[in-house]
Amino acid sequence: MTAFVNVNVVPMDGERTLEHQTVLVEGDVISVMGPVSTTAVPEGTHVVDGDGKYLLPGLADMHVHISGQDELLLFVANGVTTVRDMAGDEHRLAWRAGVETGDISGPTIYTSGPIIDGNPPWIEGSTVVESAEDAERVVAEQKAAGYDFVKVYDLLTSDAYAAIVAAAERHGMPVVGHVPDAVGLTGVLEAGQASIEHLRGYGAALASDPEKVTHGSEDWAMADTSKMRGLAEATVEAGVWNCPTLVVGQKWVQPVEQRALAEQPIMRFLAPAIRDEWDPDASYLSFFPPEKLAAVEGSHRERLLMTRALHEAGAGLLLGTDAGNPFVVAGFSVHEELANLVDAGLTPYEALLTGTREAAKFLESSGEFGVVAVGARADLILATSDPLEDVGAVSEPTGVMVRGVWLTREELVSRLDVLAESYARQISEDASGMGAHN
Repeated sequence: MTAFVNVNVVPMDGERTLEHQTVLVEGDVISVMGPVSTTAVPEGTHVVDGDGKYLLPGLADMHVHISGQDELLLFVANGVTTVRDMAGDEHRLAWRAGVETGDISGPTIYTSGPIIDGNPPWIEGSTVVESAEDAERVVAEQKAAGYDFVKVYDLLTSDAYAAIVAAAERHGMPVVGHVPDAVGLTGVLEAGQASIEHLRGYGAALASDPEKVTHGSEDWAMADTSKMRGLAEATVEAGVWNCPTLVVGQKWVQPVEQRALAEQPIMRFLAPAIRDEWDPDASYLSFFPPEKLAAVEGSHRERLLMTRALHEAGAGLLLGTDAGNPFVVAGFSVHEELANLVDAGLTPYEALLTGTREAAKFLESSGEFGVVAVGARADLILATSDPLEDVGAVSEPTGVMVRGVWLTREELVSRLDVLAESYARQISEDASGMGAHN
């Protein structure tokens, strides 16, 4: 049993702070919460001094691509205790099971199945669906395998998309993902897709000259901002959520800036193979001309405005980063995205909601996580300053509790250092081997 004693609780059930509380955790669940003056701490309990600190729910990154099991540590070290992986495979299912049994230390994992796209698919290895028969078979297979969502992609035909939506409804599988070019934002809203990723479809729908919109036109260069309110209201009416992932577009920078990002200290926590994939001369960003990179990076203002419009209209927003893409580092990037949401006009409380209570609501798990309350899963962040004043307060927590296991900042830093040292040795050994071979 663990007790956080004399702590300020930010329960995230409303914009409030409960001062001088004691929170008891038994197993992986919060069992007791009450004023420190009247809440007894059983003998033998591990006590965490909460004096002057703030206890809030762990965060959910609702759009990630986990590259390897080691990355689970990066999420936890940054207070991310739940993730939604958006390109599932058997590895994600195995990691999810390992976390649930306690054999693997990491965030709770929700995962889509493999990406579903048209023929040929935009991303090699995606599952191709061209007919109603394909849709029924693929959705049934993903349901049987245990995936949580069906993820749709850019090049599906309108008929194939409709068949997927119908099959997913029959099998009780929410549909998430991109806005297929052939369907468009209006079609996706009419279909009631559960979530749209990266604000896909909005740039095209906002275009002042729709005939000039082509696939991959993500720069929003033709966006008519006067249309944003109407699209936001239509999104609310459709009950569709958005996961803006603003941070990933900020990494579409010129090669010289990419090289600077590649030298960031946090890069040492990534496997050498991932760093190689992100090399400015080898990553997918290297295939785009400078003007394309500049256009995407330059669209950040329009994306912020669309996010603000959705928020002001009352549309559901989810905290997500697209971690796994170049220079969007697992765990660390979630703090960049929280700052982006504040820049978009959300208050710190509203920004934190997108990665706590709102994430749980979207996942139909309200009360299970995303709040500090009796009966909720003990996924917690202990911050040294008030996160309702500054979302940056959660970027370097005193400690993180994941499924009832308390990890101090010192323990987390030590684990990160061990991971970085193992990667450094691997790089050194690889280099030595190459030298010997030559």
